[in-house]
Amino acid sequence: MNTELIVKELNKQTFSIMLGENLFGGNEALTFSSKINELCNNNAKNIIVDLNQVKMINSSGIGMLVGGLTTSKKNNASLILVGLSDKIKSLLQMTHLDQVFATFDSIDDALKSI
Repeated sequence: MNTELIVKELNKQTFSIMLGENLFGGNEALTFSSKINELCNNNAKNIIVDLNQVKMINSSGIGMLVGGLTTSKKNNASLILVGLSDKIKSLLQMTHLDQVFATFDSIDDALKSI
């Protein structure tokens, strides 16, 4: 289980977080939540979550993303998902979370929307 996140500063208030292959909650959720809190406490206004590497996700992984969205909104920041596989897009549609999350194909597309 890999809980390392790759965080990049894209500009002064915009950051990307690349997630690993599996989103199953547990340690990943704790690490992700801590990183979202840290970024928000440092005045991040846009957090782009890169899901390009994610191959598997369960309900805890979805909950982790929803928790990140909730934290970012409470801190007047946006959380944007990019690089969703067809399976993840379908899962978001089934749960109607596609109406809650801003999603884009790439980080560049997300940056253009900010």
